[in-house]
Amino acid sequence: MISIRKYFRIIFIALILLLFCFPQTALLQTTFVEYICAGTDYETPVYIIKTDYKEPTIMIVAGTHGNEKAGIKAAEYLKDNLHIERGTLIIIPKANIFACEENARYFPPEINLNRVYPGNPQGNSVEKLAYEIFSLMKRYDIGLLVDLHESIEFYRKNPKNYGQTVVIDSNDDYLFELSSFLVEKMNQGIIEDGNRYQVLVDPVKGSTAYCAHHQLGILALTFETCRKLPLSFRIEEQIKFVKIILSKWNMLAVQR
Repeated sequence: MISIRKYFRIIFIALILLLFCFPQTALLQTTFVEYICAGTDYETPVYIIKTDYKEPTIMIVAGTHGNEKAGIKAAEYLKDNLHIERGTLIIIPKANIFACEENARYFPPEINLNRVYPGNPQGNSVEKLAYEIFSLMKRYDIGLLVDLHESIEFYRKNPKNYGQTVVIDSNDDYLFELSSFLVEKMNQGIIEDGNRYQVLVDPVKGSTAYCAHHQLGILALTFETCRKLPLSFRIEEQIKFVKIILSKWNMLAVQR
């Protein structure tokens, strides 16, 4: 018969082997949901993915404009399928939840959420929504904001539209270096010149990224795909963009 001491030694060795051999990424993160504008018609879920390491903290915002589906779909996918092993990731898939439900750029039709930041707690419903998102950035001490968008036309064809761009709101050296790196990575494998991404420095006052950067000192990027490309491809591009960022910041778990 196996002695008690030998029995426990076998159990101990088995546990050590499990610790090193079993994929650990699923055990490292916890996900919970909190709500902005809680108790109002604009109550919106925010998904917080945490690890044992608080830093870095990145926020992904999609659905600022409800008819820009690729970013919304990508954010929904990421909140359910992403595994990180460092830092904190905050995802808002439907920033303007009514606009998303109505498949409308704005809701109400005359108010653009991406022009009213930092918002106003005493203002209209959209201004209150912007204020809550802005407050969330401050409360979690965000290190990087990524705002996912789409445009109806390629920037290369019509500079009034931002399709296939990474938009930054200042000439900050690190921000320009980061966006240039991301564009280079995203352009790998894109053959058609018109579909290639480029960095665009264009401050848009009142936007999510502008206020994050200029009022809170947060690194902020706006990523724009072009809606003339197939939806499935655009969703993949939005997911790819976020994953490149997470990999660069050493947050993305390595699948074993």
